[in-house]
Amino acid sequence: MKKRTGVFLAGIFVLGMTCTAWARVVDRIVAKVNDDIITLSELRRETESFRRDIMSRVPAAQQEQALKEAEEQVLNSLIESMLIYQKAIELEYDGHMEENITSYIQQIMRDNNFRDTEEFENALAQQGDSLRTFRETISRHIISSALVNDFINQRINLLTPEIERYYQNHLADFTTPEEVTLSEIVLDTANGISEAENLAVDIINRARQGESFATLAGRYSKGATAGRGGEIGTYVVDKLNDETRRALVGVEEGDVSEPQRSARDIVIYRVDARKPAIVRPMDEVRDEISELLYMQRRSPEYERFMTQLREEAFIQIFPEM
Repeated sequence: MKKRTGVFLAGIFVLGMTCTAWARVVDRIVAKVNDDIITLSELRRETESFRRDIMSRVPAAQQEQALKEAEEQVLNSLIESMLIYQKAIELEYDGHMEENITSYIQQIMRDNNFRDTEEFENALAQQGDSLRTFRETISRHIISSALVNDFINQRINLLTPEIERYYQNHLADFTTPEEVTLSEIVLDTANGISEAENLAVDIINRARQGESFATLAGRYSKGATAGRGGEIGTYVVDKLNDETRRALVGVEEGDVSEPQRSARDIVIYRVDARKPAIVRPMDEVRDEISELLYMQRRSPEYERFMTQLREEAFIQIFPEM
């Protein structure tokens, strides 16, 4: 299974450079996880992006409750991160990490187009951060990720038959549906159905003999599309109404349908273009399926692991968050 660190690189960079400006409060402990603590200022720093989102989109009367729920979610995440890091330290995952940390930071600098360390440090300083604290953040991430990789990620094995079976069972998800581009001629039956039917047969014959359908539409159609040669647009075949879909069965690109009669008019369709359904090949979607199945398997594995860590830990959450 390939390592999934790309997205986190940018996330860590933003996290390390985040500077918050919430209400001034007296700092205090909101949770204790074994011998480590989580403070109110830390909780609010990590909740800041949620707070901004809540203030911008949630009605004023609901903001307090929404913010409380966000703080609870973030606190739970902080506790889980702390438990993972503590277990990693206990199992000595922090040995020989300097080279990995340096390599990681160099990758971040390349991804964010920093020319050298000095420019990177200046950017950190502008955000109220330092290279030392940023290295500590990266160190915690690398150590924790190594533990998660060994105890969760590496336990998820996807076999080729599973991927292929999913593909066969979900072909519709990997299929671009059939589309048709249509033009129409709408004939009014107000002056008599027989007269309209005879005219329809004449128009169909003339169109099949090569006469311009657009010209015929402009001359005979009573529909709203007559002024543009009968053009009505491109549609997914499966989303057309039943009558239209049946009318187009077997009609090739460039051909016209048999007349379709309704209570008020008769319609003739021309298939201007037909784009067949395309099934994406297995090789093209293999990684997509693997990622989907991986995430389905990872969630219960992660929950199992976190349950075990919680059961082994002493966790105290202080009231009045």
